[in-house]
Amino acid sequence: RRQILSHMMDSEAHKKRSPIITSSKQDISPHITDVGERKHYLCGCCAAFSNVAITFPIQKVLFRQQLYGIKTRDAVLQLRRDGFRNLYRGILPPLVQKTTTLALMFGLYEDLSCLLRKHISIPDFATRSMAAILAGTTEAIFTPLERVQTLLQDHKHHDKFTNTYQAFKALKCHGIGEYYRGLIPVLFRNGFSNVLFFGLRGPIKEHLPTATTYSAHLVNDFICGGLLGAMLGILFFPINVVKTRMQSQIGGEFQSFPQVFKIIWLERDRKLTNLFRGAHLNYHRSLISWGIINATYEFLLKIT
Repeated sequence: RRQILSHMMDSEAHKKRSPIITSSKQDISPHITDVGERKHYLCGCCAAFSNVAITFPIQKVLFRQQLYGIKTRDAVLQLRRDGFRNLYRGILPPLVQKTTTLALMFGLYEDLSCLLRKHISIPDFATRSMAAILAGTTEAIFTPLERVQTLLQDHKHHDKFTNTYQAFKALKCHGIGEYYRGLIPVLFRNGFSNVLFFGLRGPIKEHLPTATTYSAHLVNDFICGGLLGAMLGILFFPINVVKTRMQSQIGGEFQSFPQVFKIIWLERDRKLTNLFRGAHLNYHRSLISWGIINATYEFLLKIT
């Protein structure tokens, strides 16, 4: 009888202790989840930093071609005349912009995908597309950094300001709208390029040879990101040409996307090949840039 009573008392004590253990697990798990969610932002930020530091000189050559419609050789000669001191002039805005926007691009895409799946009953493809567009739209908040980068890279403005702070100050007297010149092409580019990037990244990687080592995974991620980046770079190249022209202006009338496109089209003798000047360099830059971004992002996800 004593043994039975002792067993019953032990059982009751175990029941009383078990809820405490359960509740402690429930308290800990949200913090673990938060850390897991934040790593997408951190990995995106680090991937962007690596990319900008490596590819900025190539981007500067491409920028001159987009703005003036000149050949690669002429753009390189322009940079040589500017000197090495000016080679990395304007790197701060894209460094801040890219690290921030890519952190948002990857982090918000993951967060919004999970949030939409919980609250909206639609196909997974539609959910991910909506998340990609919303993430791209949020990135457009940082258009002023892209705007200032354009001004700093244009040699016509070299005598007006010498650094990022002075460029921001020069725009202040024209009102807040001046910081957001070229917003429409930025919104269009960000939203739809995100949809294609996140939608095609998985299927492309599935068609690559199966990776069995870390180095093989790194190569596959570089190829996957590079191919997508190069394709999207060509697809949205004319939009970036118009965006660059819009953002190179300080003050004056705000012209619409169709108006600026028409001006550029007439200036370049109504030839599609002239509109795509610099596209081959953009292809190689995007191949390298998005290869670095995707490979770095996926590598950091695995080790964090």
